[in-house]
Amino acid sequence: MMFCHQGRRPFFSELSFRLVEKCNYKWSSTRPEVASIELADQDERQCSQRAVVQARSSQPTRLTSIIFAEDIKTGQVLRCDAIVDIIHDIQIVSTTRELYLEDSPLELKIQALDSEGNTFSTLAGLVFDWTIVKDTEADGFSDSHNALRILKFLESTYIPPSYISEMEKVAKQGDTILVSGMKTGSSKLKARIQESVYKHVHPAEVRLLILENILLNPAYDIYLLVGTSVQYRVQKIRQGKITELMMPSDQYELQLQNNVLSPEGDPSWPVAKLDQATSVVTALQQGQTNLVLGHKSIRMQGVSRLPNSTIYVVTPGYLGFTVHPGDRWVLETGRLYEITIEVYDKSSNKVYLSDNIRINTKLSKEYFEVLKSSLNGSYHYVKAIKKGQTIIDAALTSVVDQDGGVHTLPIPVRNQQDVEIYVPIVLSPSILTFPWQPKAGVYQYTIQVHGGSGNFSWSYSNQAVATVTVKGIMTTGSDIGVSIIQAIDVQNPLHYGEMKVYVTEPSGMEFAPCQVEARVGQILELPLRINGLTNVETGETVPLSDCSHFDLVVEVENRGVVSPLKGRLKPTADFCSGVRVKAETQGYTTLVVSYTHGHVHLSASITVAAYLPLKAIDPPSVALVTLGSSKDMLFEGGPRPWVQEPSKFFRNVTAEDAESIGFSLFGPPTSRNNIQHWVRVSCRSLGEQVIALTVGNHPTITNPFPAVEPVVVKFICAVPSRLTLTPVYGSPQLDLSCPLLQQNKQVVPVSNYRNPVLDLAVYDQQGSKFDNFSSLSVIWESTKKSLANIEPDMPMELTLKEDGSGQKKMNGLQTVLVHNESGTTAISATVKGYQQSHLKAAKAKIPYEPLLPVSATIELILVEDVKVNPTDVSIYNHPDIQAELFIKEGSGYFFINTSVANIVRVAHEETQGIALVHPLLPGSVTVMIHDLCLAFPAPAKAEIYVSDIQELYVRVVDKVEIGKTVKAYVRVLDDSKKPFLAKYFAVMDLKLRAASQIVSLVPLSEVLDDHTAAFLVHGMAIGQTSLMATVADKRGQRINSAPQQIEVFPPFRLLPRKVTLIIGAMIQVTSEGGPQPQSNIIFSISNEKIASVDSTGLVRGVAVGNGTVTGVVQAVDAETGKLVVVSQDKVEVEVVQLTAVRIRAPITRMKTGTQMPVYVMGITSSQTPFSFGNAVPGLTFHWSVTKRDTLDIKTRHSEASFQLPAKYNFAMDVYGRIKGRTGLKVVVKVLDPSANQFYNMAKELSDEIQIQVFEKLHLITPEAEAEQILMSPNSFIKLQTNRDRVASLSYRVLDEPEKVPVVKIDERGFLNSGSLIGSSTIEVISQESFGINQTIVAAVKVYPISYLRISMSPVLHTQNKEALLALPLGVTLTFTVNFHDNSGDTFHSHNSVLNFATNRDDFVQIGKGATNNTFVIRTVNVGLTLLKVWDAEHSGIADYIPLPVQHAIFPEVIDVVVGDVLCLSTSLTNPEGLPGVWSSSLHSVLQVDSRTGVAVARDSGVVTVYYEIPGLLKTYREILINIPQRTTALHVSGVKTSLQGVAASKVIVSIGERNKNLNGECLPAQIEAIAELQPQSLISCHLDFNNDAFDFPARDIFIAEPGFDAVSGHYTCSITMHRLTDKQLKHLSMSSHFTGEQISTEVPFNPGFYADQTEMLLSNHYTSSDVKIFGATEILDTLEVKCGSPTVKAFEKEKSYGLPSYVVYTVSLSDPRVSSQGSLSTTLTVSSPMTDQSITIPVTVIYLTDRTSAPVRHGASLFQHFLDSYQVILFTLSALLAGTTIMFIAYYAAFSPKEQHSHPAFTPRTTPQHSQNSKQLLLSYK
Repeated sequence: MMFCHQGRRPFFSELSFRLVEKCNYKWSSTRPEVASIELADQDERQCSQRAVVQARSSQPTRLTSIIFAEDIKTGQVLRCDAIVDIIHDIQIVSTTRELYLEDSPLELKIQALDSEGNTFSTLAGLVFDWTIVKDTEADGFSDSHNALRILKFLESTYIPPSYISEMEKVAKQGDTILVSGMKTGSSKLKARIQESVYKHVHPAEVRLLILENILLNPAYDIYLLVGTSVQYRVQKIRQGKITELMMPSDQYELQLQNNVLSPEGDPSWPVAKLDQATSVVTALQQGQTNLVLGHKSIRMQGVSRLPNSTIYVVTPGYLGFTVHPGDRWVLETGRLYEITIEVYDKSSNKVYLSDNIRINTKLSKEYFEVLKSSLNGSYHYVKAIKKGQTIIDAALTSVVDQDGGVHTLPIPVRNQQDVEIYVPIVLSPSILTFPWQPKAGVYQYTIQVHGGSGNFSWSYSNQAVATVTVKGIMTTGSDIGVSIIQAIDVQNPLHYGEMKVYVTEPSGMEFAPCQVEARVGQILELPLRINGLTNVETGETVPLSDCSHFDLVVEVENRGVVSPLKGRLKPTADFCSGVRVKAETQGYTTLVVSYTHGHVHLSASITVAAYLPLKAIDPPSVALVTLGSSKDMLFEGGPRPWVQEPSKFFRNVTAEDAESIGFSLFGPPTSRNNIQHWVRVSCRSLGEQVIALTVGNHPTITNPFPAVEPVVVKFICAVPSRLTLTPVYGSPQLDLSCPLLQQNKQVVPVSNYRNPVLDLAVYDQQGSKFDNFSSLSVIWESTKKSLANIEPDMPMELTLKEDGSGQKKMNGLQTVLVHNESGTTAISATVKGYQQSHLKAAKAKIPYEPLLPVSATIELILVEDVKVNPTDVSIYNHPDIQAELFIKEGSGYFFINTSVANIVRVAHEETQGIALVHPLLPGSVTVMIHDLCLAFPAPAKAEIYVSDIQELYVRVVDKVEIGKTVKAYVRVLDDSKKPFLAKYFAVMDLKLRAASQIVSLVPLSEVLDDHTAAFLVHGMAIGQTSLMATVADKRGQRINSAPQQIEVFPPFRLLPRKVTLIIGAMIQVTSEGGPQPQSNIIFSISNEKIASVDSTGLVRGVAVGNGTVTGVVQAVDAETGKLVVVSQDKVEVEVVQLTAVRIRAPITRMKTGTQMPVYVMGITSSQTPFSFGNAVPGLTFHWSVTKRDTLDIKTRHSEASFQLPAKYNFAMDVYGRIKGRTGLKVVVKVLDPSANQFYNMAKELSDEIQIQVFEKLHLITPEAEAEQILMSPNSFIKLQTNRDRVASLSYRVLDEPEKVPVVKIDERGFLNSGSLIGSSTIEVISQESFGINQTIVAAVKVYPISYLRISMSPVLHTQNKEALLALPLGVTLTFTVNFHDNSGDTFHSHNSVLNFATNRDDFVQIGKGATNNTFVIRTVNVGLTLLKVWDAEHSGIADYIPLPVQHAIFPEVIDVVVGDVLCLSTSLTNPEGLPGVWSSSLHSVLQVDSRTGVAVARDSGVVTVYYEIPGLLKTYREILINIPQRTTALHVSGVKTSLQGVAASKVIVSIGERNKNLNGECLPAQIEAIAELQPQSLISCHLDFNNDAFDFPARDIFIAEPGFDAVSGHYTCSITMHRLTDKQLKHLSMSSHFTGEQISTEVPFNPGFYADQTEMLLSNHYTSSDVKIFGATEILDTLEVKCGSPTVKAFEKEKSYGLPSYVVYTVSLSDPRVSSQGSLSTTLTVSSPMTDQSITIPVTVIYLTDRTSAPVRHGASLFQHFLDSYQVILFTLSALLAGTTIMFIAYYAAFSPKEQHSHPAFTPRTTPQHSQNSKQLLLSYK
């Protein structure tokens, strides 16, 4: 702070301090005498945030004081040093030393320094002297006093420090002043301190230069292209305005300086040249130069600060585009725009656009209208004219020099600019006016925007009046006023649309012009316009846009005419609200609508009218008249004359053809309520046309849109086609003559002494009655004038009568005179023409069509007798009963009396024509009716019996089906056992009761006859009960009937409900329910040509068509004894041809390893396998897949080792093997195309589907099984673990966030699924007793069932693993049904209820198994059954399987006779391959070997063979064994005949018709078993000689043994010969041949060959010996002779073919010199290859020394002469049969019998040759 002398100082030098925190400080100064401190704005705690420091020192030396600020709370101290010193030096500080003329003033400030150069903080309060002094340096250039002046701050707009203002007020100058320039030149300013202390301080001086305000235009740096130029202007600012200096000027000049060339520039050329005359700079080459404005006067050049500019000469780089206004390329149609194309160099500097460049700009004429363009093409003034998107294309192409030369750029510079043009934004409506409401936001309005880009920002000018949302929804505020709402285009904020929202006080209300007339029942809408005040002074108003929130009060003057409705009209552009009223009744009323809000009260009134609809009353639609007649038409309703201008009312009548009719309006005045319009229309020519009446008012001011109602009727002018005559009856109340009851219209009874009146009506061809036929001329005639006639002086009277619809139609009344004669007369009326007077009056057109004559006749019968009905009445004696006697004919006036008094009381109801009889006492009485008008000799009589109740009985059929009804009939009998009338039952309190609730009883209104009460007996529950009827007599005592038994039986239904078959297919119709015990059902078919039905209900398709099978159950009616149909049902039968087949596959995507059933269906869902699976002739089904390894197709039951043939393969199993896609194809072939089973007699049908087999998802790494439990919805399963009852188990379903579990599990492990589908996870924890917990987590999937699959058990094992073709007869099989999901996985649990059905019930028995999903099937007969299994709830889940049953025991044996051996076989074995056990039902009839199955028929009868595999199956076959009808024996020739005693000769014995007695092919084990069974024990063989010549029996020579050849299958008798004695041989050969009995066979027999020597002896003396061999010649021819040693030889010596035949062999030594060494023994062997017989004769060779004779053997015995005979033995075979009868068993199987292979043993041989001898063989059965 500066030092000042204290006494001299009016202004303190002071500083103020400020602390930013709150007032928490205490201030102090260490040396108050140097610098004092004063608090500013202190509070009561003596603390302040501000303090002022003042220099107080009076010594001219440097002194320091420390200022402290202490925080009261914390004690923290802040300090500041205040130094007081004297000023050593001063200087003037200013921002500039140059001052422009007429510029704003310049502020000059003094800065003071101490001796060390420190700057003083403040000079406040120090007084200075400022003076302008003579500028010595200016050399008299300028008057410095005139060049500058010093201003006061008070004279300027500057705000000085406060102490300066204080000093200026007392005319002192401080350290700051203002100066202003007056004229150009230079001036010097001096300042010194007034304070005397500072006399020695030097004054401060500053020199200021005052200049003119010169500008260079353009002032910025210019970029030019080579060849282009720019003109510079010099400008000067005077008194705030820019004026131009003319150049060249005497004061200033322009110069170019500092050329800088581009690197490749030409130094001989400057960069640019300046034309001083025009101030134009032209660019010559690339580079840069400076343009400088200089003073011409040398004196001013140094001080000059004149403007300059840099000029760059560049090459063009690219073009830019700008648009003004807006600078956005989103434009609006209709607006004007300046489009500028800018050129930029490569460094993005904007190039100056001179006039001599050329830019080609393409602006679309479609989108822009160009108003003005610059010469160089860079500027265009355009108008946007069309909405859309366009492109501006510009190219800088050339530069034109001053001489007009064009310099084209080598590469034009091009660019494009995209432009979007939108239509202007328009807000609709442009003005909205709303009435003021005290609550903000009452009215909302969606403002429609048209135009613009579609993306808007909304604004409003007055929030209190109206605001708008971003969606353009306006909401009113709470103030009156106007708010301008703008929608500004987001893409270009220059574009906006606006509208005004006025919120104002409503000032006037009126109704808008509208319809004010309404038909009764219609609604009138009366729109209101309410105006609001926008300008209070001028009274300007605008209509309000929405006043729907006004609380309008509606008052109706006449309340009944219209009623106001709730709700107000929605505001539209024409009105802001309105009221709705409904027209109630005809009339006028004034409606006043008023509105009151605060001081505002508005009202408007309107007159409205309601009218009735205009209706045609007579006629309602059509009027019919004859030519020349007229019709007065009446119309009612329509608009009334408008109350305020009745003269505007009009009624117009028009017709289609006004020439052919005449019409006029006429009529009585309008009634008070209904306005009536009468129109008379007359007919001038025939025809029909429409007549229209229009009623309404013309428009007026008060009724601008009047209602006009039209109505039309048809007017027909026609000729009469038919007349009718009916009598007119007088009323007996008015006229006391006898009234006639109308009976027949053409034959009418009338009194013969009163003239009847006939009514004539006329009809046209359509049968319509004429409204007027007065123009017709009617002629009346009577056939018997003596009875009745018509007088000319009594003409027909024409009257108009209303029909039911209010239309008046004409009737002609004609009186007929009668002459008291009885009889019949006919009165006729004929029309032949018109009355001319009528035609003239109506101006009918001439000529007109002549009339065809029309007539009508009525027959009058004069007098009729009175009759009473009934003539016999039984009345129940009860006070509430009355009997009605109907009195017919007669006059209608009757007198009634009774024969006996007090039995009955009679009252005559004349109007109804009945007499009411009331009973008084039991008894009989006659009621007599006398006709009062007609004189008859005798009255009409009725006999009345009054009686009490005798008895009652019930009649009912004794059986009723549950849910159905039968009728029960009850009659009540009187004292004479006659039935009472049913109408009396009500007073008798007749009731029918059942003994129990199993039937319900409902009385029926319709009855069998008049004497019976009928009840509907409805069977409610099954059982028996009885019905009893009961009545109450006059005294109230009950009388009961005898009880009637009735049975309620279950409903009789035939199943299936509909049968669809192909031709030849069969299905059995079965029944359920019906009465018990059930009698036979009688089946019948409606059309026997299409199908047949048998007594068991088997329906077979015969021909294509439809029919009905009816099944009837009958019972006997107890009363009548007749058969009554108790119940019946019908089944529809449709016989079709298969037009196509389709494969029914439940799924087409299956996992590998899964299987599914498929089956064939027809084209419709009714064509199931039941329809065609068992047709005869049959179909065959051939399945194939396109890729073998993807799918396996197996026949059904393959899991039990069945392989069904193609005819059963309508259903197959498909197994997914490996992943892939394959086609599954079926071809259905017909065995006989002519059976017409396929459409168009096709031979085959086929279908193919695609099946995708996919791999099951499983983990590979790690290899872990991730199985899941599969459940169907709403099923349950009990989880079981291996730790059950060992460890403690707990179960739970794991929670999953945001997922409802699909299963529940309880603590016992019952897992339940609900109806939701999905997956959940369950956790099973086992707590072991030894402290270990084990956990299983399993996934549970709940999924719907896709299909079911049937599998068979047990597996049937066969030998050699061969597959079975059908189910064995007699076995019991279990079928298990598995359920699968849509990928083939098997369900662990399900809740399905299974149903099953078969196509017939005679081959298999089927029943439910132990569990819900098993069935047990027992095969009981051979044949094919089809089985369907389905889910009861989802019938689409179904499967069909074939159940073919065949014999498993083979062979198929047809005509088995006693003695047959059967090799029974079967392929069935137990699982280990071992056979089962065979057995027979009757061992005495058929003996069976239990191990091998060999059987022997030992007796006749029916027997069953069983084959049982214990514990697995038991199958059987029935065999019929007959008595054989014949037995044959046959010797087998060609067999070698044996020598006696060596081998047997065989006789083949055939029992029965067939040529062998072995059935079946026998295995070795069976052949062994045959031997054990010894079938030959059935027969015995006896041999007898047929000649008595022998004295020994045949059995002595021959053995005949029975045998059975198991290989050939024949019974045999083996005949063997004993060794014969010579005597026997002799006898045998002497027997002669004769024929034996009928059943015999010749057995050719040979005893062999015979040698006459038994041994031979040879020696050296007897070297040869002969041996004679006897035998048959053919044996002898083939004998072979061999010697055992070479020393002996044999040769044939002699052969004889005589009797006996023999050959002689000579045996000799080969060398006669016998060795003397000793004897030699050898043999001679004679053999026959024919008989396999050989004899050996020992030969001994001895050496004899002397000649001794050897003994001679006589080999020829006495038999030799006949031993050579050919032996023939005749065996006579007779059968001694057992005493039982034998039947043939013919077993008919479904398959065809196999061909009989001929066995070699059965081949016939050649007949044996006969010889003289024969034997008889007798064969018998034991």
